Amino acid sequence: MDTSAWAAIAANVTEVVVYDNPDLADDLPREVPVVVSFKDNKPNVAFQIGCGSNYGPLLDGFGYPRTLDLNQAAFYDSFDAMQRQLERDAGGLVPIHTLRCDADPNVTRQQIFQVYRRVDADLGKGEAEYYLRLRDDPGTIYSVGCSNLLSALSWTTADGSDLEQVSIPINRAVLDAWRAQEIAEREINCHSSTGRPLPQARRDLPWVSADSLGSLPAELYLVRFPFTGISSRVTPYLITGGKGYAINCGSNSDILKQALGFDPATTLEELSTSDPRFTSSDPGRQPHLGCASQVKIFDTADQSPSSRYFQIDGSKALVRFTCTSAANHFSAGAPPAQSVPRAAVPYLFVDPNAPASQTRILDIGCKGPDHARMALLWFWVFGRYPNDVELQQTIQTYKELEGAGFPRGDLERETLASLTFRVNIGAFSDSPEVIINRAVGDGKRSNPRRMNLDGGVVFSEERAFFIAQAYSGSLAGPSHDLGLYRWARDLVTNATPVSRDEMNASYDWAFGCWQWPGIGACPAVEGIKWWLGEFYNPANKDVDYTRRKMETEHARYLKWCSDRANGCYYEVEQITQRACNKAGRAWNTGWADWTAKLFREEKLPRNFASVVCLVQHDGDISRDPAKCVRDHT
Repeated sequence: MDTSAWAAIAANVTEVVVYDNPDLADDLPREVPVVVSFKDNKPNVAFQIGCGSNYGPLLDGFGYPRTLDLNQAAFYDSFDAMQRQLERDAGGLVPIHTLRCDADPNVTRQQIFQVYRRVDADLGKGEAEYYLRLRDDPGTIYSVGCSNLLSALSWTTADGSDLEQVSIPINRAVLDAWRAQEIAEREINCHSSTGRPLPQARRDLPWVSADSLGSLPAELYLVRFPFTGISSRVTPYLITGGKGYAINCGSNSDILKQALGFDPATTLEELSTSDPRFTSSDPGRQPHLGCASQVKIFDTADQSPSSRYFQIDGSKALVRFTCTSAANHFSAGAPPAQSVPRAAVPYLFVDPNAPASQTRILDIGCKGPDHARMALLWFWVFGRYPNDVELQQTIQTYKELEGAGFPRGDLERETLASLTFRVNIGAFSDSPEVIINRAVGDGKRSNPRRMNLDGGVVFSEERAFFIAQAYSGSLAGPSHDLGLYRWARDLVTNATPVSRDEMNASYDWAFGCWQWPGIGACPAVEGIKWWLGEFYNPANKDVDYTRRKMETEHARYLKWCSDRANGCYYEVEQITQRACNKAGRAWNTGWADWTAKLFREEKLPRNFASVVCLVQHDGDISRDPAKCVRDHT
């Protein structure tokens, strides 16, 4: 068969060929259509279609008409003849895969292991945005040329509109990790006849919740077991999370033991290899923890705080440490961490012998409470790191709660609650006032939407408000669960209050506080407290408070107070007293009653300048309506 025409095919396209299958081998039809995908004018991969006479949908998957006349395709008298020709043209092996059709779309879908979308592809350099792995070829990653194939194999809906939801985000770092494993890269291209373009992959990564990784119990033993790559006769053996880890440090294991929370001077129990604790720990299947291990680090790009995963000595598993000291030990001297999407982590290392498997993720705990973690708990309560005595107090609190039977998952929250409670009864040198002052000041300075609010100054009403809320108000639960400092700081950091200057200006606009002080508290403590409750209500964190918004609320309040039955008529009396003093007129209750009537009937704007104008014109706003009946903003 003359195939010289193949050389004239432009780069990165496809061709359909057919071979004769008289014995119906591999449950394929007598004449088998095969789609060949090219790269750089050479066959790159081929797909034989095992759908009997119903090959049209899969031909469409490669951009060909469903009614393509196979008589016009190049024909071979056997599979072997076709394969030899492909390999001659390619100058090497060409993978040939079988794609089948099934009435059940779930069965058809199973031929794909996973689809990926790249969030940082450089289209100007011709980099692909979408990739897939086939279940029967996990050692190869295929770029995808059109959306047809994914819908033909039932991975997406017919129009491909759900592609983002059914694909895993990856980036260059993920591809580099695959390449380091010598995973092959090939292209699945599409013919232009019916090929539909893929949508552009989103470049942003939506934030996902941070992983919850609590403490894991850990025990260290000695075992006599022939671990691969370890020559010592007796090996320290860490058991945590039901898995065992040989420590490969020879005579220099003290530093690693310390990092894992163990006292190097402690005599370790020797564990028999027949002991159920050893046999149930899956010995030899986890990476060794070495003092000179080669480490690669992967940090998640779309979590805060980021999760950190370690690949140790080329293992196909990833490790997370529950304690900071161990994570720091293995980070020291390692290359810079690679940033990857969280959803891609389970796909970083795939076992070619188990194509449906995901990356093993192993969590390694440490002995007892981790000192760095305990120091962080103290910080969340006090807003500063502890000294040695305070750190031991935190550890002792944690251990007492553990001994009292609290579930392990609740121990950190209960430790925070205990420390926060004891602050209020004077058990520590830092008082609630000191901590709240620190938290609110730090929150104001770090607020991204109110940069350096009030210059970081904390007012007495704010201290009183947060302390009352922390220990007796509606927010007492969160303040104890999160730690006193972290709770208050986060509320202030995430809120959008006005500055104290803007608050005072809004009160002066409405009540005349600055223009004629000395008549009643203005603003009153209860008014400031009410506004603080609005500003720092978690439900209002996205409300954009402004001076104008406060003035509108003051005006609404003055109308409410103009009715004696509502209990705040004194506000109208005080604003008219200030207005009369400013206008040089004697005050009497008639001024309050007349002003209140105009407020109720909405004939007079509810602000200080309008009341002053009313007094100056002897109560007759019609004498100068342009001045009296205006907003004065």
